[in-house]
Amino acid sequence: MINNKIIFTRHSKQRMKLYNLSEETVMSIIEAGKSNEIHDGKIIYIDSVENFPYPIKIICKIENDLRLIISCYPLKRRN
Repeated sequence: MINNKIIFTRHSKQRMKLYNLSEETVMSIIEAGKSNEIHDGKIIYIDSVENFPYPIKIICKIENDLRLIISCYPLKRRN
């Protein structure tokens, strides 16, 4: 369970709409916490989603009690 307040940026909402990703899907990837890495102060989550051909990459930043979802999109190349 995530203890931080979640905020989706306008960019992340646009990407979610473009790639037909729901907030629940994004939240489930973050809660699973798989394949996360820290790079330049940002946390990157990558995980596969059922019924989606590519893994989803989510970039977020944690500041105080906020978790800011910066972007999310499918990886066209498999890692």
